[in-house]
Amino acid sequence: MADVTQARPRWNGEFESSSEQQALKRRLILREAGAAFNERGFRNVSLDEVAVKLGISKTVCYYYFRDKNHLLLSCVEIGFELAEHALDVAEALDGRGLDRVVAFTRTYVEGITSDFGSCAVLTDMNSLHADDLKAVRTRQRQFGRRLIKLVEAGQADGSIDVANARAAVSWIVSAPLMIPRLTELWQSQGTAWLADHYAEFTRRSLARR
Repeated sequence: MADVTQARPRWNGEFESSSEQQALKRRLILREAGAAFNERGFRNVSLDEVAVKLGISKTVCYYYFRDKNHLLLSCVEIGFELAEHALDVAEALDGRGLDRVVAFTRTYVEGITSDFGSCAVLTDMNSLHADDLKAVRTRQRQFGRRLIKLVEAGQADGSIDVANARAAVSWIVSAPLMIPRLTELWQSQGTAWLADHYAEFTRRSLARR
């Protein structure tokens, strides 16, 4: 993944290639928009604000994104990419269901607190256009079914003690959603600290006692 932190002072064109320039400029817009959407909500943020924050014109935003809905959709898709990557990591592990679910939580929190993760919007999906929201909900259900299977595997092997796998998954996924709004906490403590603590919360909540 490109390091957009290093890309910020290079907006005016000091890139190795035009493709690098395109990718990094798009990422910069996503990061600023994602942070603003998470902090104040989609409806309270304008493209003008995002452009001013970056020192560019709104026209530049429209070069990379059709409209504000397209920008929100792109931020939401990044959130899904991070969650699905974490699930891929967990599913690839050998071992008990509990350990795999804990691995999911750790990897997911690491992702959303990374520089790339700052682009992600994990809430506010209902602000999307109807067709986009329908596709997002389908993707959300597919993801949920995969994670439920991991929890059910833990129930079957005795490592997870919960009555309802679906309810457990709702908690596992929902708990980290406030992290983007608590930047002072995770920036002061660090990504590894947060990931370890959320992983431990998951273990203690699900483990057989």
